[in-house]
Amino acid sequence: MLVAGLASHIPYDKQYDYIGIDAGAYTCMKQKIPMQFAIGDFDSITSMQKEELAAYTSMIYLSKHKDQTDSEAAIYFALEQGYKEIILFGALGGRIDHTLANIYLLAYRDLPLTLMDEHNKMYIRSKGKYEITNDYQYLSFLALEKAQFTISGVAYPLIKRTICMQDIYTVSNEIIEKSAFLEIEEGSLLIMQASDADKQ
Repeated sequence: MLVAGLASHIPYDKQYDYIGIDAGAYTCMKQKIPMQFAIGDFDSITSMQKEELAAYTSMIYLSKHKDQTDSEAAIYFALEQGYKEIILFGALGGRIDHTLANIYLLAYRDLPLTLMDEHNKMYIRSKGKYEITNDYQYLSFLALEKAQFTISGVAYPLIKRTICMQDIYTVSNEIIEKSAFLEIEEGSLLIMQASDADKQ
């Protein structure tokens, strides 16, 4: 799990290795989460905090002048370490340019990536059958290209529905069973699961 700077409360799960990104690494340290590495240009923490962090974990220093965001560099660094699935936690909200950049990484790069924060989860799925467990209040879909899909176990089921990139009526569905069942017959979908902050 890559932990970015917007993370405030980080869920710890022993099955994951953690890599902190810039201020996200400092948050991991403060929550006593063990990290494999901390990576970033570390321009969002103080010199004293960097010293604390360097005493806690291995540091990978990035230049402040680069053609990648810290999050992008961290993703490719994790892939180079051999990780096959990557969760980027704490990368949604805050500055809209950074949020959109992270969504672009998800939508327009062929990366094994999931974006998460305390109340949201975003990922891409292409042709195939999937079970989506009822862990969030809302379930939404947007097309990344012309797509046809069937969704059941939800408040508004759809059967072989075709949507295009302009369609947005497929947001704010809700899973009403233990799981929803999704079959994508054509194309690919951006899938978003979300809960209101006061209801999760």
